[in-house]
Amino acid sequence: MAGFARIDELEDAVQDLKERISNQPLSRGYVRFYNNVFDGFLRFCREQRVWEGSMDAAGIVALYYTMVTGQVPYEHPGSPYVIRKARAVFMIRDTLQGTSIQRKYCYKSVRIPSIFENDMEQYSEWMAERGNSSETIKTRIGRVKVFLLALEEMGCLSIAALTIDRFITFVSLLDRKYSSAGKVNILYTLRNYFGCPSISRQLTCDPLPLLVGLHAKKHERLGSFYTPEEIRKVLAAIDRSSKPGKMVYIMMLLASVYGLRSRDIRALAISGIDWKNHTITLSQHKTMRYLQLPLTDEVKFALLDYMKNARPPAQDDHVFVRLRSPHEPYSEDNHFSAKIRACFELAGIDIRRKHAGLHSLRHSLASSLMSDDTPISEIAAILGHTSAQSTKQYIWTDIAQLRMAALEVPAHGYR
Repeated sequence: MAGFARIDELEDAVQDLKERISNQPLSRGYVRFYNNVFDGFLRFCREQRVWEGSMDAAGIVALYYTMVTGQVPYEHPGSPYVIRKARAVFMIRDTLQGTSIQRKYCYKSVRIPSIFENDMEQYSEWMAERGNSSETIKTRIGRVKVFLLALEEMGCLSIAALTIDRFITFVSLLDRKYSSAGKVNILYTLRNYFGCPSISRQLTCDPLPLLVGLHAKKHERLGSFYTPEEIRKVLAAIDRSSKPGKMVYIMMLLASVYGLRSRDIRALAISGIDWKNHTITLSQHKTMRYLQLPLTDEVKFALLDYMKNARPPAQDDHVFVRLRSPHEPYSEDNHFSAKIRACFELAGIDIRRKHAGLHSLRHSLASSLMSDDTPISEIAAILGHTSAQSTKQYIWTDIAQLRMAALEVPAHGYR
C-alpha cells in the first residue's frame, strides 16, 4: 500500500469496495451507511489533496480513522455507532492492501507503559512459577495495568518512586470509575503484585498496611433493571420484519421470560426444543444443571418465526447461527450487547449509568418477581441458581436508597 495515493486509484479502490459490499448479505441500511463512510474517505482525500504530498495510503487511512472515530489508529472507538464507522475504515484499509474484508476486527489494546514492561514480565514469570493459570495471570496483569497507567499519568516513572500519598491518590481515582467490587479486585491484585520479590525489592515505602481489611459493598450494583413496561416498549421497537430483528426479538424473549443467561441462549440447541410437549431443555453453562422450561405461546411463535424466516439453513444444532456467511454458531465471548443496547436506544429507554444487555433482562425478571411477592426460593429456581443466596444480588432494586460510600482506606502514619 506504500505510495498508493493517486486519487484515481483511490476512487477505483473505493468503487471496487462498494461492489463487494453490495454482494454481501447486508441490509440496505448497512450498505448505505458503509457507502457514506467510503464516500467520506474520498472527500477527505480531495480536501487534503493527498496526491500532492508524500503520504502513502496507509497514512491517509490512519488519518481518516482518527477523523471518523476521534481515536488514534487503531484504538477502540467506543460506542456501537462509531464502531460501525471504524469497521468501514478497516474495510478501506484492507481493500487498499489487497486483502479480504474481515468478519471481526481487533482494535489496538492499551499497552503497559514501556517503563514498567520489565517489571510486568518478572511479575508474570513469578505468578507462573507459583502455578497460577494463564487466565489468572491475564486477569491480574489487566488490573495491575490500571495502576501502572495511573502512575505514569502522575509522573511516577518507577516503582521505587511510589509514595504513600501517590498510592492513596490512586485509590481515590478508583472511586470515580469502579464499583466497590471492582476497586477491591484491583487492590487485592496489587497486594499480590507488591508481594512479588522483584517488585517488593524496589519499594521505598510499604503500601501493604493500606491493603488490609478490604471489603466490597456487597449490594452495590448498577441499576441495571427495567420495569415490565420498559421491557415491552423495547420489544415493540424491534423491527420484526427483518431477519436480524427476528433473531434479537427471540433472544430478548428468552432472557426476559425465562431469565436465561446469554451463554445459555447462545448455546440453545434445536434438539432441546420439544414442540409436541411444549418444553425447552438445556444444560446451564454456569451450574452444569439441566433445566426444563415450559414453551409459552409467545416464545413458541417468535421462535418458529425466526427458525422459518430468518435462520440460515445451516447444518448445525445451535438455534442461533450467524446470519451472514459462514453460518456458524456465535463465539463464546459474544454476549450480543451491542444488538440489545441498540434496541433500548431505539425505544428511547433511559440507559444512562445502566447496563443494557441480556443480563439486564435477567435482573429485570428477578426484580419484577420480587415486586409480585414471589418467594425468593421460587425466584432462585426460575433463574436456575443453585441456592437462594445467589439470588439475593439480583433483587436489591431500590438503588436510590442504598448508600454509595467510597471505599475506606485506613489512616496512615507516613509523612
